[in-house]
Amino acid sequence: MDGLAQGFMTSEQVPGAIAAVVSGEEVVLRGYGVADLDDRTPVTPDDVRFEIGSITKLFTWVAVMMLVEEGRLDLRADVSGYLPTFAMPGSEPLTLAHLMSHRAGFAESYAIFDQDIAALPRAQALAAAAPEQVFARGEVTSYSNWGAALAGHIVEEVSGQPWEDFVQERILDPLGMDETTLAERLRQPDQPPLARSYRIQGGIAHPAFRIDIGAFGPAGGTASTAADMARFLQFLMGDGALDGARLLQTETMAQMRTRLFDDRPHAADMAHGFQARPRFGTMIYGHGGGVNEFISNLVFIPEIGAGVFISQNGGTGASLPFLAPNMILAALAAEAGLEAHTVQPVPDAAARAADAAGRYLTNRRMFSGPAQLLVALSPLNVTALADGALLMPTATIPMPSRFDPIAPDLWQNAQGDRVTVIRDAQGQVARLADGTGAHTHERLRGLADPVWLSAGFALAALLATTTFLGLLWRHGLRGGSRGGTLAAAVALAGAVAVWGLVAAGVAVGLVAARLGSEFLFDQPQRTFEVFLGMGDVVAVVSVALVATLLIVWRAPGWGLWRRLHHTAFALVLVGLAGLMLHWGLAFGGPI
Repeated sequence: MDGLAQGFMTSEQVPGAIAAVVSGEEVVLRGYGVADLDDRTPVTPDDVRFEIGSITKLFTWVAVMMLVEEGRLDLRADVSGYLPTFAMPGSEPLTLAHLMSHRAGFAESYAIFDQDIAALPRAQALAAAAPEQVFARGEVTSYSNWGAALAGHIVEEVSGQPWEDFVQERILDPLGMDETTLAERLRQPDQPPLARSYRIQGGIAHPAFRIDIGAFGPAGGTASTAADMARFLQFLMGDGALDGARLLQTETMAQMRTRLFDDRPHAADMAHGFQARPRFGTMIYGHGGGVNEFISNLVFIPEIGAGVFISQNGGTGASLPFLAPNMILAALAAEAGLEAHTVQPVPDAAARAADAAGRYLTNRRMFSGPAQLLVALSPLNVTALADGALLMPTATIPMPSRFDPIAPDLWQNAQGDRVTVIRDAQGQVARLADGTGAHTHERLRGLADPVWLSAGFALAALLATTTFLGLLWRHGLRGGSRGGTLAAAVALAGAVAVWGLVAAGVAVGLVAARLGSEFLFDQPQRTFEVFLGMGDVVAVVSVALVATLLIVWRAPGWGLWRRLHHTAFALVLVGLAGLMLHWGLAFGGPI
């Protein structure tokens, strides 16, 4: 642990970190680096808290299972019965099984990061941030913070206690997690301070832009110490009790390690809220988290009583919280005699890899409005190799990783991560499930691929430039007639609009690179508003430009090449406008 921390923290400029390794009865606690770069406060395992982000969801799922044990919740029942006055998104019945497995079919909801919405009472905040249902219930894994927050609201409505009180009294207090806070506003004077977190840019650490997710706390509002998280690890790996305090029955703990949907048993998926990933010839469970530049991970193998928790308060990468736990568990698994299953050759591996190759977009995204662009900028590229292997990036390794075939439609890399493809009724690859178990990625086909948006921008910019050059060549508009001059003026307006859009896009990129997550969460950003406004202008001008085509082909004094150029510019511009409308970049409303 010490060696990995030293190496990764140096290479990725991590200011500070906390760690807990549990192996049987042995518990190793560590603090590394500093909690505050200004006063150089050293990190210790029990005197400073780190935000653990989405690991908070595990407390919510334990609370749900407590109420299931008591007969007050049913994982397969429509949750509308527990919240009769709440309007659920979508038209199909929604269950806790869907929420725990991230299969409710919800789009992403960035509104949960809106500070005004997060400050509302939970029911109001959930209603204000409610996402679209974009997939049928149970069919597609699409990670949802909003869904976890809804589960927290169900807990409090059924129990009659606020979620924070329920988790504090029934989970944290019995487990002796005295230094853990469920929201910063609930911190007691005798509890440790929160470490500062940092965004690293150009080799310089800047204090992180901070948000308080408030009402959405059941999805990620917790901060804890290494010592407290070691106790939580011990509980999660056990039979439902810790040091004489029983929270769940043994059968319930075993149930939590099973999957509510088992359509990809040999690949990663969700198990009652845990990320469940085949590795080392067994299954490892856990959850990751990231908020306010804190990055955290908790993983464990219950059958050998081995688990790791690591959190860092910034850095240029996430190797320490995500690679280091796997390396430690690999050593402990080998000590315990666990071995990976023997891989059998896959006869049609090359053909299956060719089927899987292509471009994908994560299903954890917005499906309407300008926020669609955030995911469109970074599609997942999967390349097939001649021997049936796949080459693709992962969340933990920045460069593409090689995944070798280990079974039909199943591939594994050297770190043990597995990916699989999911086929539709016709046998075509519809989506890819990655190695996290929490995310799937939709196969891009035709105009749904954002590459066409990039091509549209490029062609429009090229033709806008040649329109300017034509203006210089002719020393003015020179339309040959009043109508022809008007058409030339509209083309010039289109060229100005396109280059205004390009300039606004460059400004957006520069500001986003400078601000990091602040650009997304501190809305409205003026540069992005200008960019969207220019998208509206381009859409309007494109219609006007198409309307001039009849004039251009009849106007005197226009040569064939000029007419063709004007026509091409009009068609490209209207095509770009259509793509921008599709991606919410024109008349798409606020982010």
